[in-house]
Amino acid sequence: MKLLRSLFLALAACMALIPSSAADPQTDTVTPTGWWWMTNVTAQTVSDRVAQGYRIVDIEIEDDSPFRLSAAFVRNTGDYAKGWWWYYGLTESQVTSNVISNQARLIDVEPYETVAGIRYAAVMIANTGSDFATSHGWQTNHTFSSLSTWLQQNPTRRILDIQPYRNGGSLRYAFVWVANSGNTQSAYWIYLNTSTSFISSRLASNQARLIDLEPHDDTGNFSAIMVPRDGNEWTWFHNMTSGDIGRLADQYATRIIDLERYRTSSGAIRYAMVCRRNDNDLAIEAAFAMRQGLPLDATSGLVLREYQGTDSTLAGVFEDRVFEPASLIKTVHHFTANRRVALNLDSFNSPMTENQGLNGSCPTGSNPTTRTLGAVLRSMMESSSNTATEAVRSRYGTAVIESTAASFGATNVELNHTLGCLCGQPRNEITLRDLADLHGAVIDGALGSVRDDFYDRMSNSSNFGMGSFNTGTILTTELNSSSLNSSERAAFLAGTAFAHKGGSYTCNSSSGSEQHRSRGAYVRLPERSGCQTIGREYFIGAWVNDANTAASANDSVGAGLAALFRDRVRAAIQTWENANCNAFQNYCTATINSSGQRGVCSATGSPYILDNNLRLVGSSLPPSSFASVIFGTSRVFVPNPGGSAGNLCVGGTIGRLYSSIGTTSASGVITFTVDNTDLQSSQGTQISLDPGDTLMFQWWSRDASPSGPTSNFTNALEVTFI
Repeated sequence: MKLLRSLFLALAACMALIPSSAADPQTDTVTPTGWWWMTNVTAQTVSDRVAQGYRIVDIEIEDDSPFRLSAAFVRNTGDYAKGWWWYYGLTESQVTSNVISNQARLIDVEPYETVAGIRYAAVMIANTGSDFATSHGWQTNHTFSSLSTWLQQNPTRRILDIQPYRNGGSLRYAFVWVANSGNTQSAYWIYLNTSTSFISSRLASNQARLIDLEPHDDTGNFSAIMVPRDGNEWTWFHNMTSGDIGRLADQYATRIIDLERYRTSSGAIRYAMVCRRNDNDLAIEAAFAMRQGLPLDATSGLVLREYQGTDSTLAGVFEDRVFEPASLIKTVHHFTANRRVALNLDSFNSPMTENQGLNGSCPTGSNPTTRTLGAVLRSMMESSSNTATEAVRSRYGTAVIESTAASFGATNVELNHTLGCLCGQPRNEITLRDLADLHGAVIDGALGSVRDDFYDRMSNSSNFGMGSFNTGTILTTELNSSSLNSSERAAFLAGTAFAHKGGSYTCNSSSGSEQHRSRGAYVRLPERSGCQTIGREYFIGAWVNDANTAASANDSVGAGLAALFRDRVRAAIQTWENANCNAFQNYCTATINSSGQRGVCSATGSPYILDNNLRLVGSSLPPSSFASVIFGTSRVFVPNPGGSAGNLCVGGTIGRLYSSIGTTSASGVITFTVDNTDLQSSQGTQISLDPGDTLMFQWWSRDASPSGPTSNFTNALEVTFI
């Protein structure tokens, strides 16, 4: 065994000099697609799935009598569409005959023993287009030694599928090969009948990924084929139960490319699989980050929902799976209370009873205290008070809370135990889609005038991370590493908003620790389009159930939230970096004044509201003349107003900045710094500024004319505030 391994490693070192291409469309293609898997089923069940438009990418024979198979499929459309065929019950010569008649090449061959001798199942694809191999074939009935010889004698051929099997009790190998050139060229490594720890070590040292993994029944060993990593995520598992298969593939946002059913030395049925990414970059990044450090039986999920016209999910893994949310489900209680206030069925000032007695985290129903609904809600959402939560539940009833949520799309909410009292009780249930729908309902106006109350009574810090992941730090780091100046960074931060709720349960028993963590956050980030700032709204959520340590549970949720949030922060910052904003625009030509020039209104300083440093300059004015600034909210053109020699160009809500009154210099220049907090209309109304607002400014000055004293105006300046 040791000598053969050394031989394979030498072969791999040689092959590694060959540049890789899209050598295995079956395993290299990562365009997201529909897919399916099944195990221990009849041939008819497989055929039924094929009839629905699926194509087999891996097939395994589980038993000859009764005949049972396992298979993995993809939708035979788009990048995965190809001519293909599958068979079972064939002799060796029949397999070859079908390859020839179909002008195909094999991608999977499965020998199995029957009373009539060795038979084969086979999957083949049309040998054409991007799948074309200049030469290809298959071999069977090889021993360990003869396969070693074949590898030495065929250095220009590459094995892409191998199958160990028993023939009369003896271990044999069948395999599929292609020319290692053209479309099918790739470095590769092959290892036979070895341990999973050895395979793991070679995956690391070769910087490789698996394309085929085959169990050796009753031994715990596997044969494996590897190719170089290509930058796209993949993963593999072994020693799984049937319940692990779909769950693990889905929560890594992957599809199965190889599925194996086998027996352990104790006779237990277990499964192994190889998976490839099957989602967008963000979902893959967040999903893989969340799984670091989690045991196989822990379950996790994430979602990033954007609210813009038609809501869209930018990344989602298990967003429709119910989970134990711990205190995150208090969002539903909070929504119900705010909805009832919005409908005038309750009031934040209404008195109510909160029984503040606790046994650990579990409310006991003792120590009654009278508080207002608003105060109870704040305790429930900011401090995560379980007694406040139970008071809200008692006030409205479980049925009302669940039905209110369901009426806005959150149909999976189940309150099965008192908040704070999970251990030994049925779990509460909700999905991330439910939570995103409730936040979407708030954004769409379901709470009317109390929308701000809904968010204000939640935690509002920029850090909604968990464990070692701080989203506030992520925000600061991304801004500091951007090309935005200090004014832009301050304006960006001023345009953010956060409202979030987390959840945490720990149940310890003799069998170990049961850890549940979750968090859901409403996030608003400012995006720029020209000079306009748009508040983009999101829901970001992540959860993990059944982790075995508090640290791994916290870091899992934190990693998911961090990946999703960082992506949106970077996207928002990029809009600021790409924005082409001309915040100062002159319009409305001035008439010539007594200095023989046309007066000019210009600006220096900053259009950023937070800077409060907009400096207006009047120039080309009559020297030593009184002048002041007038402003308006719209453009107009009024010639010679009140007998003036100039043109009034500001309208709408008009005001005069009296503190700007001054005298021009000998060269006809005057300046004034606008105080954004002291803008009043001529009627005395205070004008407040928001990002994207525009004001029009003009200098109005004394002037002289042949007919006597008069006044004049500069041109006008439109300022867009940011």
